[in-house]
Amino acid sequence: MSQLKPKRIILHCGLHKTGSTYLQRNFNCKHDALLSQGILYLGPTTFKKQLRGLWKQLHEGKSKKTQILKSSEESLKTLTQLAGQSPERIHTIFISFEAIFGTLRAGLIKTNRQKTSKRDNKSGLYRHSKRRVKRLMKGLEHALGTENIDWDICFASRQRDDFIRSCHIQLIKEGHEITHLSKEEFIETSNFSYAEPSKLIDELDTLKKTRKINILPFSYDHNSDRSEPTVYLNNFINLVLPEQAEQIRSILISETDSKNLHKNINPGISERGLDIARQARPLFTKQEWKLFRKFLEKNFIKST
Repeated sequence: MSQLKPKRIILHCGLHKTGSTYLQRNFNCKHDALLSQGILYLGPTTFKKQLRGLWKQLHEGKSKKTQILKSSEESLKTLTQLAGQSPERIHTIFISFEAIFGTLRAGLIKTNRQKTSKRDNKSGLYRHSKRRVKRLMKGLEHALGTENIDWDICFASRQRDDFIRSCHIQLIKEGHEITHLSKEEFIETSNFSYAEPSKLIDELDTLKKTRKINILPFSYDHNSDRSEPTVYLNNFINLVLPEQAEQIRSILISETDSKNLHKNINPGISERGLDIARQARPLFTKQEWKLFRKFLEKNFIKST
């Protein structure tokens, strides 16, 4: 029988450009210290590379019973290892990454990939948020061998125009074939209705029928300060870990010399950089663009 028996799981769905990378870097660098407080933190890299069975289930959903059993056993083994020397002390698992709800590419970029069903032959950012969260919950329940879990689902929202603009810029940076679209044309041809906070809450609320779920939406704009990144980290700690806020704050903010604490991680790209990206994209292959993107992000940072 596993010694890992968390009572609570926090799912932080880091919607695009809501400071999630900053939060993840700071939580990840204090992984061991958080374990001492009974918190197992799992960021996007850990989840994708070390919990591949759960990652696959999140994306695909359909698996044979034998595959689910094998995946559950492997996931439990990995989670227990990540929990350190005293897995029985872990009371909270904290998972943070954007793809819990979906990705920009899957939601906004039309591709020629074969659709799995007629129902999926449509677009819309985060349109499968409910389905994906449910898959992840089931995967974790199977791995841990219990459904007696208190779930917290938290996500930040931004002003709609700022959010859409940042999505447009990100897709240009990634080299997708939208460089010819203006912001206005991008808005007209993209579906953001599923990404509205009220819509996300309505979708997630239906999961409460069979589980103990607390939904925690919050405003990125109201809880952050561009001139002082730690304001956002502090407010986030108060929101998701209120009972342990003082201890967690001392680990992540007060008693640390982490270089991530005051760093503007993943800064935006300037208008000049965007103009260059639009003109240059047709000249590069996909692999070449990855290198050129690094050049843009290094030399054309948007001033705050």
